[in-house]
Amino acid sequence: MPETELAGGKARFIVLVADDNEVAQRLCKRVLEKAGYPVLIAGDGLQAVDVAMKDRPSMILMDVAMPGIDGLEAMRRIKGEMPSMPIVIASAHSMASDRERFLAAGADNVLSKPFRLADLISIVDQLATAVR
Repeated sequence: MPETELAGGKARFIVLVADDNEVAQRLCKRVLEKAGYPVLIAGDGLQAVDVAMKDRPSMILMDVAMPGIDGLEAMRRIKGEMPSMPIVIASAHSMASDRERFLAAGADNVLSKPFRLADLISIVDQLATAVR
C-alpha cells in the first residue's frame, strides 16, 4: 500500500471515498481530512476502479448502490488486481445477512448507513495503524 512521506517522516494514509451521493462525499472528505487523512473521490463504481488502479490509495470506503457498476462489482475488480487493498463497504443495507454477504464478497469491514462519523474515523485509524 503506497504511503507518501511528508515533512518530518510522517507517512500519509490516503482514503478513496467511492459514493455517488455528493453530500456524503463532501462530509466524508471533510471529516477524514480534518483527522489528517488525504481523500480521493469517485462518483461511481467504474470511476472507483479507475482511481484505485491509477492512484493506489491506502484504503477504500465503498458505497454499494452506485450507477454503472455497483460497489460489490467494483470491489471484486479492485481485489482481483490488488488483493490486499482494504475496502470498507458503506451501505444502507444493514441486515446481518447483508453484512455477512459483503464480508464474504471480500470487504474488510462494513459500515451501516447512516453511520457515525466517529465510527468512520475509528475504522480508518485502525487500518492506518495496521499498515504502519
